[in-house]
Amino acid sequence: MTDVILFILKILILALLYVFIWLVLRRAVGDVYGGGGAQAPDIASPDASPQVAPVTPSVRRARRDKRAVERTMPGEALDLTEHINPRLVVEESPILAAGLVFPLEGWVLVGRAPSSDIVLDEPFVSQTHARLRPVGQFFMVEDLGSTNGTFINEKEVTEAQLRFDSRLRIGETIFRYEE
Repeated sequence: MTDVILFILKILILALLYVFIWLVLRRAVGDVYGGGGAQAPDIASPDASPQVAPVTPSVRRARRDKRAVERTMPGEALDLTEHINPRLVVEESPILAAGLVFPLEGWVLVGRAPSSDIVLDEPFVSQTHARLRPVGQFFMVEDLGSTNGTFINEKEVTEAQLRFDSRLRIGETIFRYEE
């Protein structure tokens, strides 16, 4: 008699285990298809959620301005670039003194030509070798088709972002980017 009762209890526990697994799988599939155990809404049905209008650049700009106002004290603008002073510092060069600082303000042309902002009169530097330009709060270096290439951290680049402590090599001169 006890064997029969134990057998029935085993079957009931096994059935409850299968029901539990079925409920967990149903809930997981429901979560994947959008709504804790519910069926996925039919996109063509009128009961589907209302369509959201696309966000235009002017709306996005207004939201950004509102957040900037909320994050600052009254009458104070949030400017993270206020204390950033981007510059190139000469690390090694056959013609420039180590430690010489070139502040980066606007577009900076590097080359052998006298009209360049940073003149490197070296045999491995082209007349107009590279250009540094601000993009937002960052500076990009762009190779201008030089013969010997422009390198950041010893990798040749055609265009790349300068990051803090990047090493920029043009010809035999090595600069370190600082902010």
